[in-house]
Amino acid sequence: MSLIKTISDQVHLGFTGRINILTEQTGKYLGRITLRDGLIVFTQFKERIGKSSLYHCLIEDLEEGNLKFAVEPEVVGDNEIIFTLDYQEFVDKGQKIFQAYKSSKKFRPPGHIKLMIDPDFIARGQSLSYVEFELLSTISDYSRVSDIFNESKLLEYQVSNALVSLRQKGALKVVGKKK
Repeated sequence: MSLIKTISDQVHLGFTGRINILTEQTGKYLGRITLRDGLIVFTQFKERIGKSSLYHCLIEDLEEGNLKFAVEPEVVGDNEIIFTLDYQEFVDKGQKIFQAYKSSKKFRPPGHIKLMIDPDFIARGQSLSYVEFELLSTISDYSRVSDIFNESKLLEYQVSNALVSLRQKGALKVVGKKK
């Protein structure tokens, strides 16, 4: 069953508990979505926490379909609520994010390319958006494009768009193209 269908079923029941996110083949635990009285209040997927992890999970489920979900009722205390998101907000934002993801896929550079921040760009002191700054922080730790996409806390389409923007601003240099 898909993520959207699983959440929909639980929301309509006013469910309180967790939806465990597992790999379809091995059943390996990847994270959880916590609901309280039919509202999404916490998400952890792979090493991400918060709303962005929910949308990472949604994209992976829609693109690869390799996830399964196990519903587990449990008491959810006030201290476990990180955000509140109703089903319609989740679906509406999920559609927008998935469309942005699909349209930005063509801008994603090959994973084997290595990038470096151009020191002259830093010296110029050009202004950055929050997303660009977050991406530069990730690039300072990881140079290979595949690692940047895997390790960034940003959504995949945000990474793609920020890479294009930073490249246009002259902030990035390609330093390695070996496969």
